[in-house]
Amino acid sequence: MTCPRSWLLATALIPAAFVQPAQAAVHRFHEDHVLGTSLELVVAGADAQSSTRALAAAKAEIARLDKVLSGWRPDSELARLNASDGPVAASHDLYRVIDRCEAFRRASGGAFSARIGEAEALWRTAEREGRPVDAAALRAASARAEKAQVRLEPVSRTIDRGGAVFAVDALAKGYVIDAALEAAARAAPSATGLMLDIGGDLRCRGAGPEAGHWSVGLAKGRDADNAAPAEVVRVKDQAVATSGPGARDRLIGGARLQHTLLPAGGQPASARTVTVVADKAANADALATAIAAQPAHHGLAFAAKQGAQARIVEPDGRVITTDGWSDLIAPASIAERRTQNAIARLIRTAAPAAARGAIWPAGFEVAIDYEIPEVSAGRYHPPFVAIWITDQDGKLVRTLFHLGNHPRRFLDSNYAWWKVFNADGQGPDKLASVTRPSRLPGKYSAEWDGKDDAGNPVVQGRYTVNIEMSREHGGHSLQTIPLDIGKAPVSGSVQGEGESGPAVARYGRPTV
Repeated sequence: MTCPRSWLLATALIPAAFVQPAQAAVHRFHEDHVLGTSLELVVAGADAQSSTRALAAAKAEIARLDKVLSGWRPDSELARLNASDGPVAASHDLYRVIDRCEAFRRASGGAFSARIGEAEALWRTAEREGRPVDAAALRAASARAEKAQVRLEPVSRTIDRGGAVFAVDALAKGYVIDAALEAAARAAPSATGLMLDIGGDLRCRGAGPEAGHWSVGLAKGRDADNAAPAEVVRVKDQAVATSGPGARDRLIGGARLQHTLLPAGGQPASARTVTVVADKAANADALATAIAAQPAHHGLAFAAKQGAQARIVEPDGRVITTDGWSDLIAPASIAERRTQNAIARLIRTAAPAAARGAIWPAGFEVAIDYEIPEVSAGRYHPPFVAIWITDQDGKLVRTLFHLGNHPRRFLDSNYAWWKVFNADGQGPDKLASVTRPSRLPGKYSAEWDGKDDAGNPVVQGRYTVNIEMSREHGGHSLQTIPLDIGKAPVSGSVQGEGESGPAVARYGRPTV
C-alpha cells in the first residue's frame, strides 16, 4: 500500500470543509507520508493527551496493516500470497480482505474485482516506460484473472489464489481506515467523536463538531485546486469515499487515463467521479470503485441494495444520485453564515471609497490556469508548486496553496513564497491550511475569490499572481502576472520556462 502515488484522490474530498464552530476539546492532527499520502485526524471531547494517544494508536495500526496488505511493498504478506504456487495460511486481516473482495466481486457481477494485479502491473510498466500498454497482454491477463479458481478455506484461513494476482487497494484502504479509527477510539475512550481521513477517504465515529454531525465537502472534480466544495454532505457514524479522475491518473504519451481499471479487459474506466456514503470505509471504498466501472443506473441500484448512498458526476457534468442522497446535503453551515455576516458588516462599516478604496466587486474572481510541464530527468520528482497573491507593495495577501507532500524542510525550496509566508515566523503553524499533495505533469487551475488570508474582501487595486515551482534534483522558476483589479474584466499571461509551463490569470465573472 505504501507508495508516493498509491492512494491519492485529488478529485475526492476536501478535509478543510469540516465545519467547526467554537467549542471546547476539538483536536486536529495532520501527518504527511502515511500510505503515500496524508492523514487527518479530528478528536472531539477528549483532552490533548488522550487525543495524542489516539493519533499514535491510529498510526501504529496503519503501519501494522501496511505490512500485511500493501501491493507496493515486496515484503508484504499480500506480496507473498501473490508469489505462492498453492494454498497459503493467511493472517486474519489478509484473509478477511481477500474474502470481502471476492464477495464484492460476486455481488457486483464482476464490476469490482481485486484480481487485477497483473493488469495493473502492465499499466505501471507502460507508464514508467512512457509507451502504450500491450493490448494483447492486457486482454490475456484479464482473461486469466476471470478464469482463476480462487479457493478460500475459512476454518484454516488458507487462500489458494489459483493463478489470480490480487491488487486489493480498492477495498484495503477503507479496511485500514476502519481498523485505525477503532484503534484510535480504544486509545481515547473519553472522545465523543472521531474522524479519520487518509488521502481523501474517511470515516467518522460519534458526534461531530457541527450539531453532532461531520460536514464533508465534495471537490469539483478537475476544477480549481482550491475551489469551494461543489457540495457539502453531513454524516454521522458513516464513511465517505470517492473514485474518479485526478492526481492518480496515469500519464502516458501526453494522455491522462483513469487509474480505475475495468475488470473485464483491463482498460481504464470512464472519467466519471463517484462518491459513496456507507456504514464502513471498506464498503464505501469498494462501492465507489464498483460504481465507476458500470453503467450509472446499475451502479446506483447496486449502492442502494447495499444500504449506501451514491453520487455520480459524469464527464459532461451531469449529476446522478441515489434517491436518499438529498437527505445528506448540508444546509448553510454556522461557520459559513458567520463569515457571510462578517463580510456584510465589513462592507457596511467600511470607510469611504476615497479613504479605503472600493471593495472587490461582488461575483468577480481571478481564474488561474497553470501547467506543470514534462521535464526529462533520470530521477523525476513532481515539483513543489506555490501560488499566492501579493499587493502593490509586495506584501502577502493570500496563499492559495502549496503543492508538495514532502517533509517540511523542503517547503523553503520555493523561497520567494516561503519568505513572505513565513514573514511573521508562524508559517509552520499555518501549513495545514495551504498544503496539498504534489501533482504529476499536466494542466491545472486555481481561483482567487478576492479575499485575503483572514477571509476578508480586499479593495480594488493592483495585485500580482505569483506562481513558483521547484523540483528536488531539478530547477526553480517564478512567474508573476500583475492584474489591475477594478470594475472591468482583465487578464494576463506568461510563457512557460524551466520548471513552469505557460500560465494565464483572468479577472472577471466566472463563466458557466
